[in-house]
Amino acid sequence: MSMFQFVPLAAMLSIITATILRGIAIRQRTGDRPLAFLSATGVQRVAGLSFAICTILLICASVIAATQDLPKLASPAAILAVAGALLVIIAQVQMGRAWRIGVREGDAPLFVSHGLFRFSRNPIFVGMMLVGMAAAMASGLWWAWAAFAAFIVSCAVQVRIEERHLEASFGQAYRDFRARVPRWFGFGSGK
Repeated sequence: MSMFQFVPLAAMLSIITATILRGIAIRQRTGDRPLAFLSATGVQRVAGLSFAICTILLICASVIAATQDLPKLASPAAILAVAGALLVIIAQVQMGRAWRIGVREGDAPLFVSHGLFRFSRNPIFVGMMLVGMAAAMASGLWWAWAAFAAFIVSCAVQVRIEERHLEASFGQAYRDFRARVPRWFGFGSGK
């Protein structure tokens, strides 16, 4: 067993911890309720539920990778997991008060265009996808890869919901930002 096989699990747990702490801090500092998924309806509720189920499956795959002697790519998975976790945590901090999980009507204090958001409109989602990929790689399990694929679809659906919300809230300023900054890192710009 290699110490690297524990890294995807540690990365997932660090993201979950950082997310919980970030939510508590925003609530205490501003009174805002950043967990918009809790009141989501329609497609956003389905995306959120799919996101949660896939996350649980990827955490299970990470636990299996950490505790079983499975064929795995421990070092590359560890690098992806650390890079992904750092992206998520740094981007959450850089979002400041704008940080939310999901969107709700009338709830857009600002959109962020500094830090990692100069290079990607969605560095948090990119980071989470990297950690999800690391979990699937480390475990080598078919169902972990299936969960990762569904996770990507859930993220893509949520990103489009958030983009519509930001455009409706900020108009031309957001359209200008969208035209200059790619959806992901280096690709997916524009619509």
